[in-house]
Amino acid sequence: MDLLMKCRAPLLFALWLAVPGLVPRGFVEARKNHAVPEQTQAAPQFIYPTIKDYGKVVRLAGAAQQPREGSKFCVDITRGGPPGELNPAIEKIARYVNIYGGAGKSPAKFQMAIVLHGDATLAALNTDAYVQIFHTRDNPHLDCLRKLREAGVEIYICGQSLIGKGAEPDQVAKLADVAVSALTTLVNLQADGFAYLPMLK
Repeated sequence: MDLLMKCRAPLLFALWLAVPGLVPRGFVEARKNHAVPEQTQAAPQFIYPTIKDYGKVVRLAGAAQQPREGSKFCVDITRGGPPGELNPAIEKIARYVNIYGGAGKSPAKFQMAIVLHGDATLAALNTDAYVQIFHTRDNPHLDCLRKLREAGVEIYICGQSLIGKGAEPDQVAKLADVAVSALTTLVNLQADGFAYLPMLK
């Protein structure tokens, strides 16, 4: 036992001398800004499964709440925007269509109707009428609206808002239907089982 203690003593003494220096150096080292390895993240792969050039989406085949077959919804659009630019609310409709067209595990059939009134009323005017009212080169909404209609989206214009803004039913593009009012359209669609989605932004 005495021999073992004699052998340990120099080691313990050396450790006692080293620890006071190690601890402060450890704190200093911890406070240094060490480089963190960079993590590269792949860019999202945007797709346009149904409406080309509008409403990009990302496919999330393993995500919860997948698009459900047979869904029915009507979208209430009142917001406007600069007359020479595509209304962002209309492009968001293209995103809705693309979500059901290929953002989930598989495409899902659905029914959608949009109701334009308020500041969005005149977005569906034919080109001549739109240019005459807003003095633009064309109607920037028509290309997206046309693709939505070709995808099966029903487009309704509030007749009350249309007349109130100085336009006539025969000035509306053929891709849209003039309704008696936004009120009756939204009530009727919901009575037919369409979920109501207000476009707040």
